[in-house]
Amino acid sequence: MKKKLFGKHVAAIDIGTTKICVIIATTDANGNLEIVGIGQHPSHGLKKGVVVNIGMTVDSIKKAVKQAEEMAATKIESACVGISGGHIRSFNSTGVVAIKGREVKQSDIDRVIEAAKAIAIPKDQEIIHVLPQYFRIDGQDFVLDSLGMYGVRLEAQVHIITGSVASAQNIIKSCELSGIQVSDIVLEQLASANAVLTPYEKELGAGILDIGGGTSDFAIYKDGRIRHSKVIPIAGTLFTSDLAIGLGIPTEKAEEIKKMYGSISPEKLATLENNYMEIDLGFEGGLKTIQLSDAGNILKFRAEEVMDMLIEELLEYRVKTLMPAGLVLTGGGGLLDGLRELAQERLDMPVRVGSPQSNERYILPDALKSPAYSTAYGLMLYAIGQCGEKEFFSANKMAFGQVFKKMKTWIYDFF
Repeated sequence: MKKKLFGKHVAAIDIGTTKICVIIATTDANGNLEIVGIGQHPSHGLKKGVVVNIGMTVDSIKKAVKQAEEMAATKIESACVGISGGHIRSFNSTGVVAIKGREVKQSDIDRVIEAAKAIAIPKDQEIIHVLPQYFRIDGQDFVLDSLGMYGVRLEAQVHIITGSVASAQNIIKSCELSGIQVSDIVLEQLASANAVLTPYEKELGAGILDIGGGTSDFAIYKDGRIRHSKVIPIAGTLFTSDLAIGLGIPTEKAEEIKKMYGSISPEKLATLENNYMEIDLGFEGGLKTIQLSDAGNILKFRAEEVMDMLIEELLEYRVKTLMPAGLVLTGGGGLLDGLRELAQERLDMPVRVGSPQSNERYILPDALKSPAYSTAYGLMLYAIGQCGEKEFFSANKMAFGQVFKKMKTWIYDFF
């Protein structure tokens, strides 16, 4: 893989509700990652992670791509792209087959995963990922690698993620109209987890909550495998909308206040109690005075709702015990002052804010060392094919080698 990528460029595109982020990278002769181009542009045409206006989405993608290409001094033809949105569904499924010849071969593993995929799903949904969690051989539980083992009965538990056919088509079509072919499509919380979770956290058991602009994407990893995932339909744009409505001010002003003064920390709210700001409403004589602590209280109410929904998910599926290493907050929404402390208090577990970091092989520019770029960087790791967590890619190579080929046929069937 290193030889194949050496001297060539690969790209990743995070098509978010609030921003489009494009990263272009290559690897040197030693397999070290080098980021050569970064492009970003406000996202127009998406709502809660779903394309609602292809023309506006195409224009946003083109501008972000152009910026990255100018920085990298190269043209890109294809990219790895993320997908999220309220249409994403996930669940665990089990398949059982007889082992031919008593020794488990790759063909047996393929058959048992196919058996686990043989489930009824809605007509407007298609399988995006099939991620093996563990195997059982003759009742022996939690076998992570069954290849070469002996037995009679092989059982597999897999995590299946489905998405709307139309939503996937619209994302791919938007990229194609921007002059970019989609090489792979990846669920965004898988990319984010790959960027910010440590091998220790994935092995011991940890959750990740990526609070983006349109959705908050949650996943739990245990024993190096994904065990649970969920898309929560509350994220940054809803926080901004709450401020705009609650304070009676324009949305762009609400976004500025959220970024500059937004805090749900009790200590910070106390200091803002008597702080006021005059807001220009955009017409002559249209001035309004707001109290900054009111903004914090509005944000806190919505943040508590996100935590309530997360707690409800953990209790319903009884998966909190899979998170002894705690929760990692990431995404632009993870930067909200006081959110880490709120999550730690409500969930009663360790919580940290995660962002992409440099290591001995991957030197990141400072511009990418922010939770807001976790998804884009995770997509780049997938695109470059050089991830330290082998399980993520070995599980996905099978899924994307077959599933994405199938997805490409959906596009050409419809367009």
